[in-house]
Amino acid sequence: MNLQNYYETVMQLSHGIVVTLNLDGRVVHGNSELEMLTGYSMQELAGADWFETFIPEDEREAARTAVLERAHDHGVSAMAGVITDRDGDLVYINWNLKPLADSDGEIISILCVGQDVTDHMLRENGLLRERFALMERNKELSCLFKISQIMTDMGQDLEVLLQQVVDLLPTAFQHPSRSHIQLEIDRSVWTSEGYRETDFRLSEPVIVHKEKRGVISVCAQRPSKRPAFIEDERDLLRTAAQQVSVMVAKKETRQAKQELESQLRQADRLAKIGQFSAGVAHEINEPLANILGFAELALQTNDLPEQVMSDLHSIVESSLHAREIIRKLMFFGRQLPPQLISVNLNEVLEQALAITESGAKRSGVEIIRNYDASMSKISADPQHIKQVVVNLVANAIQAMGKGGTLRVSTICHKSDAYLIVEDTGPGMEEEVLKQIFAPFYTTKDVDKGTGLGLSVVHGIVKAHGGFIQVESTPGVGTRVEVVFPCPNCCTEVE
Repeated sequence: MNLQNYYETVMQLSHGIVVTLNLDGRVVHGNSELEMLTGYSMQELAGADWFETFIPEDEREAARTAVLERAHDHGVSAMAGVITDRDGDLVYINWNLKPLADSDGEIISILCVGQDVTDHMLRENGLLRERFALMERNKELSCLFKISQIMTDMGQDLEVLLQQVVDLLPTAFQHPSRSHIQLEIDRSVWTSEGYRETDFRLSEPVIVHKEKRGVISVCAQRPSKRPAFIEDERDLLRTAAQQVSVMVAKKETRQAKQELESQLRQADRLAKIGQFSAGVAHEINEPLANILGFAELALQTNDLPEQVMSDLHSIVESSLHAREIIRKLMFFGRQLPPQLISVNLNEVLEQALAITESGAKRSGVEIIRNYDASMSKISADPQHIKQVVVNLVANAIQAMGKGGTLRVSTICHKSDAYLIVEDTGPGMEEEVLKQIFAPFYTTKDVDKGTGLGLSVVHGIVKAHGGFIQVESTPGVGTRVEVVFPCPNCCTEVE
């Protein structure tokens, strides 16, 4: 057997890949294992550039340099590499390289013997991917657990809880320092530290009680050659959106429950005060009527001394004032239900203003009337409506003190009749505004108000199926808007 046959026999009997490259990187010899592995025949490979044929383009020059440098080594050297077969699939190979010399000792080629380790590398890469997935999953679960802990502390304001969630979420993503969270709910926005917009963004809606209330988003700076987000992170953001939804719903339910409990306590307190007020009013009404009656009879006596006449007049005025207070207590105690008839709101309003006209003049207050002539009749108790107007106008006049402008208007709109009283007084602070309908609450001196005026107004309006709202700005004035149901509004007045 000559040397050529011997060499070819050794190549064929080798259990690995055997290929000989010249110093230009071209294929000189190769065995059948090489043909089976790559899908190329030796007829195709003979003389072909190994690196152009098998090495991915972005790694080609580095691989050529690394292999051809081995031509200067005298021993066997090892290296790992990747080639692509005829179908474009990657094949992982561990190589042993040995330079070959001619009879003069000059290096003429490189013998490359390789072992296919693709299965091993794929298993190893699979394990690495599983390990990475487990680590990411652990981060996500840890983050979601901490969010669930935040949800248990519902004593804090919702804004604080949501900011804690936003600050925590980046830690669950594969690149926390490059992940930025934004949460938007009902036009309020929370962002994580260093937040900035990027081209890579994931978003999930925040659904509360089957209604979309906002959106939670993550923006990321994508590292080169890697996806900005992995699939688990989409699920993470979806779960976080669900937790935020539960948090908002839970907080709102808690607040609604507290408000309802407060309203129930207030209603119970008002009911008890009303019962007490009605009882007191009944008990006082009879002796007060006697005092008033006897004082008026005494005034009819002839030739009374001037001092006695003055004192009797004071008794009558005080009794009338006391009777008015009792009347308010009766209103507040709901002992005087409305007697509904068809009335013209403009006419009733004018009758009530006639009562307060003189007091307005004494206080330097100008009353401007602006009635809607198209207003139809409403179903109401005229005496009760007068009480509403008198109380509102009297409050406005007292608030303006040394003069101002009082505008009283009526407007018909759709199926509602509006009564609007606006003054140019000092206005009210928000804390005062919250309590104006509370019984016995007053900002006046003890001898100038009972604190029942607006409570009575509120009760009358509510008994008529309407509602009242007050707007006030300190230093500007107050606007009171009373709305009565008027099914036939905006038709011609009879």
